[in-house]
Amino acid sequence: MPEREGEGRVALYMRVSSEEQVERMSMATQEEFLTQYASLYGLTVVETYRDEGVSGTVPVHERSAGRQMLEAASEGAFGVVLVYKLDRLGRTLLVTVDAHDRLEAAKVALKSATEPVDTSTPAGRLIFQMLASFAEFERGTIRERTTHGLHRAYRAGKQSGRIPYGYDIGEDGTFVVVEEEARVVRQIISNIASGGTLYSEAERLNSLGVPAPGMKYRGRERQHGPAWSTRTIHNICRQGAYSGEHLIRANGGKDPIVRKTPAIVEPSLQRRAIESLSENKRRYNRPTDRKYLLSGLMRCEVCGGAYVGHPTRSKNKKLYYYRCANDHRTRREKNPKATRGHAPYIRAEWIESLVWSDVRRFLQDPGSLLERLKEQLDTEGEKRELEDRLADLERRLAAKHAEKDRYVRMYAMGHLDDEELGSYLEDLRLRTENLQLLIEATKSDLAKKDQKRELAESAGAYLAELRRRIGEVEADTPEAFDVRQKLVRLLVEEISAGRDEKGKTRVRITYRFDPRVVEGMPDSCEFLLPKPVS
Repeated sequence: MPEREGEGRVALYMRVSSEEQVERMSMATQEEFLTQYASLYGLTVVETYRDEGVSGTVPVHERSAGRQMLEAASEGAFGVVLVYKLDRLGRTLLVTVDAHDRLEAAKVALKSATEPVDTSTPAGRLIFQMLASFAEFERGTIRERTTHGLHRAYRAGKQSGRIPYGYDIGEDGTFVVVEEEARVVRQIISNIASGGTLYSEAERLNSLGVPAPGMKYRGRERQHGPAWSTRTIHNICRQGAYSGEHLIRANGGKDPIVRKTPAIVEPSLQRRAIESLSENKRRYNRPTDRKYLLSGLMRCEVCGGAYVGHPTRSKNKKLYYYRCANDHRTRREKNPKATRGHAPYIRAEWIESLVWSDVRRFLQDPGSLLERLKEQLDTEGEKRELEDRLADLERRLAAKHAEKDRYVRMYAMGHLDDEELGSYLEDLRLRTENLQLLIEATKSDLAKKDQKRELAESAGAYLAELRRRIGEVEADTPEAFDVRQKLVRLLVEEISAGRDEKGKTRVRITYRFDPRVVEGMPDSCEFLLPKPVS
């Protein structure tokens, strides 16, 4: 076969996932080996492409360096792509075949420095297909072997992951009680069972200065968290290990593992605590309780924690704030410096009114913003690219069917013997299957693009209906609140709170569209924080 144009000019392609880099496969290892390989065979390295921290299941054209490599290949910058091993290109058959097909369309060969891959011959393509299949099989086998190993260890009573608060791991790999922590667990569950609330328990522990659980792994000291939170208290109350049965939801919850542990509390006491939590939740959700419009959207710029609703009283008047979930009023009263690691409290009425006024302004004229939404989805440009690829793949598949007829005619005329015919037909079968695989994947991608466009169009109809019924949307009813909250979550990506260089409280609202399209709609704003309410 004639030598490909530019075959002596190669591009190096390397990829590692986060786990591989930590365990064994570093980028430096691959680059050193590939550079020496190119030097040994007299190849000229014209470019090096590195995708770091990228899974092998992500298509090459969707990776940053991978896409640059494919674009350069289509421009004829090099004639060969050299990889350390085929699984650096992809960990699934579809990803590997797709990358090879795109390179082949650009008349660029693919070579592996550690495997006999030469896709310019039928035998080389057969080896390529086998190795690509092995890479996917290996990935599945490793995952299955790892999962089974963990399950066996769990069923044997051993703990390989995070250790629940109140326990440590003994020399035999089983749980042992840490009495100092166990006393805290007993007190928490007892107080909740007696009618205490998650908030009151978190406040009590923080005011006493009890170190928060944080994380602990086998053979290491416990790394305590910044403060007790209601979520931590909730998880402790529902941790089955404390009453003697540790539940592990293995295999996505389909294969739960229950194992015995040394009990810290009586099962009946823990059941009462769980029942008390359920009752508290029903009381909390009564119609008279205030709901927070921006729940789940706000975060602290200082520590990264979520902002939560926080009611308080001042001079017999109830006030509502958003505050960082990692910040606690009792800690600040005891130690004013304790809150320097968190953003300040923010009046709920103020921030909710600000955000809703922006959203309401959007409702008055959503047309231009919906057009931007469609542009951001970029359905047309990507869709045309996918349609062109699908047409090319279907054309090449039809050509392969015609090629089969040609081989059969050559065999009938005596130009091919049985062995040659078998070799050609096997190679043709593999190529045909690869094209069919790529066609199905491209059709699936096209369907996803259509779904995104339909989503944008349905969003337009939904917003037009809301604009027509704005009076009902702003009504003071639970149903109207749910609609407002749904709308806010549709349009607002995130709200962050922090301080500027002058110490002012800064609130930054990030929308899912460009706010500059609507005149006067801010992307951030600042205000002075009122004096804290004691």
